[in-house]
Amino acid sequence: MLTFLRKKMRTIMILVAVVFAASMFYGIGASSWQSRGKPAPESGIAKVNGKSIDPYRYQEMMNRLVKQVGTNLQPSDLAFVQNLALGQTVDFTLILAKAKGEVKVINREVDAAINNIVKQEKLASTKDLENSLKRLGLNLGRFKQMVKDEMLVQKMIGKVRGGVVVTPDDLREVRARHILVSQEAIAQDLLARIKKGEDFAALAKKYSLDPGSAAKGGDLDYFTTGTMVGPFEKAAFSMKIGEVSDQIKTSFGYHIIKVTDSRLRKFAGEEKDIDKAALAEKQEKVFRKWFGELKSGAKIEIINPTLLAHDLRFKGRILEAIAAYKKAVALDPANPFLHIFLGDTYNTIGKTDLALSEYEVAISLEGGNPLFYIILARAYEKTGQKAMAVKQYKRASLVAGDNKNMHEELLKKFKELKAMPEYRREQEEIARIEKKEKFEKELRGDQ
Repeated sequence: MLTFLRKKMRTIMILVAVVFAASMFYGIGASSWQSRGKPAPESGIAKVNGKSIDPYRYQEMMNRLVKQVGTNLQPSDLAFVQNLALGQTVDFTLILAKAKGEVKVINREVDAAINNIVKQEKLASTKDLENSLKRLGLNLGRFKQMVKDEMLVQKMIGKVRGGVVVTPDDLREVRARHILVSQEAIAQDLLARIKKGEDFAALAKKYSLDPGSAAKGGDLDYFTTGTMVGPFEKAAFSMKIGEVSDQIKTSFGYHIIKVTDSRLRKFAGEEKDIDKAALAEKQEKVFRKWFGELKSGAKIEIINPTLLAHDLRFKGRILEAIAAYKKAVALDPANPFLHIFLGDTYNTIGKTDLALSEYEVAISLEGGNPLFYIILARAYEKTGQKAMAVKQYKRASLVAGDNKNMHEELLKKFKELKAMPEYRREQEEIARIEKKEKFEKELRGDQ
């Protein structure tokens, strides 16, 4: 699951206000175990440049992510999702602070967005919206401010991306060789030898300091605008095929460039409108550069111990993460998910005995969650303790109730472990559930 999440989730996930509002209504309804696993916002979450981030915004980001992942979200994945939600909230907060000094959203625009929400959600009036918000613990004024903030962020992003213009060079890609040296005198000597007819590729293999291309005769393959450092790119895109440059100075040293080919770019799925595709790509690069500079100068302080532990863990600072999780447990000892997180962290450094202990504590706090037994069973499997693993999978089955999907997964697991009595018992459970589903379907009169 973590691999899926890392591939699918982007660093910055900003949606339009209408989509945001819908997620506030329906995304907040995460399952009970997901809700119990979240860090309490009242304890403070994080600060960006000295200002506390909005706990409602963090929860809204969390809801979006949970909704995207769907029912496949596992307790052990929750740490990654919470960490991602925090990162997105921090990013949003940074852009919002910048936006407040550069763009404006007037009340009429906010009112129009609210009316669109009422219409989209098929509510009778703004009063119905207000009542819906109350059930979520929000008042209309607070919600309007959140919508306005979302619109400010959208306008700021639009301003950054809107200044981008596609040039003819953006539609091309160039292939070149280069020789990189540390001193201008060496570059001048090599340039003279090239002009006398010595082979460029052979000289690159012998003298270039670029480890990535020297062995290939200096070949850099095809590259586009925005890929190379400025002086290098400017020279390469101004040259003709076969032409050799003078020495070009960059932060890496001195380059001699030879352009070997130039061609029109291709964009997957955009063969008919490369201008549009090139613009979208360039806008994304410009925005990421702008945001990278904005974030690099920011002071970010994570206050919540659980979220701090997640951050440390995913940065590889495991011992610090363990200490932070222990602090979180001390503050909220009845939260079983903290023990799952701590157990998972112990597992990353091979402390299996401590991990097993933490998983057992989680089960003692919430024995009705079959997913906890499965986590414990998998841990036993990794240590080769098949009998103990089977025992935990059996416990998971006992509390899985009518969850057919879970029983089907347990069926596969028992078959894999060659636990045939348990395998047959799962077959019986699945048959029982299917019989019940059929009866209920007939009772409803479904076809």
